Amino acid sequence: MSESSKQELPGRWDHFWFTPDSIGQVAFLRGLLCIIAAFYFVSCWGDVSFWYADGGPLSPERVASFLQTSGLSAPARWIVSPLFLSSSVFVYRVYLIVGICLCVVSIAGRGGRAIPWLLWIFIVGWANRAMLLSSLTESALSLGLFAVAIAPPGPIIPKSQAEDRKHWTAGFASRLIAVQATLLAGATFVTMLAGRVWFNGMGAYALAAPTQNRTIDWTRFAAFRNPLVYESITHLLMFMLPVGLLLAWSPKTNRTGQTILVLWCVVIGGLGSHWLYAATMATMFLSIRPRPATLSSD
Repeated sequence: MSESSKQELPGRWDHFWFTPDSIGQVAFLRGLLCIIAAFYFVSCWGDVSFWYADGGPLSPERVASFLQTSGLSAPARWIVSPLFLSSSVFVYRVYLIVGICLCVVSIAGRGGRAIPWLLWIFIVGWANRAMLLSSLTESALSLGLFAVAIAPPGPIIPKSQAEDRKHWTAGFASRLIAVQATLLAGATFVTMLAGRVWFNGMGAYALAAPTQNRTIDWTRFAAFRNPLVYESITHLLMFMLPVGLLLAWSPKTNRTGQTILVLWCVVIGGLGSHWLYAATMATMFLSIRPRPATLSSD
């Protein structure tokens, strides 16, 4: 590496992370994530009385017994949630109502910086309490909400262009979400490489096969049961991620790459009814917006 290139590295690093960006664009991403979070809280409402009530499968006593028996007490100390202190259905539902209210206030851009951070804490607190029920949805949603909480608050749709100012924290938040989305997508692609179903063509069918709680039972359609159809979808899903990421991070093909990534989310969500996960990842993919290099070579 030449001396000039070494000298440019700190500048490129600062340009990547700390270039001021539109607060309105981050507010739009925050609003979408808050809408998803609100639906997430609503989706948990019906599970409270079964899973977390006194004597339920995930009641505090049973969780403590399971962790002690399995020798996981030490690692579990890092799984913190105020909900471990109670097994009252009323308390859990009040928690969900407060979480939904925080989503609404954050979407409106009210409450300053405290509300987005408090919403993130509520999501993490619920995800930690859910433990064995938690999935990639909670991980992606918590990462996204953490990133957008860094930026200044604002309404999901600014009233005028004059209100949409720029700030370096908005740029940092936008880049952080983009990097998070890229790492999650990269890890997903590596996981797919490790699964035989994504090579033998059964991946799409495996996603759709468990028909319980599916929005659409694709396996009842004769066309989908055709090996040519589900094998083609399987291999298409596998290569859409890396191709979409490569195109999205290029300024000239950014929109094309984003479209491919969002379509990947739609297909994943449709096949397995993983709608909240798909919506979260699609929102995070929208944050990938390459900045043109402005550094001088002088």
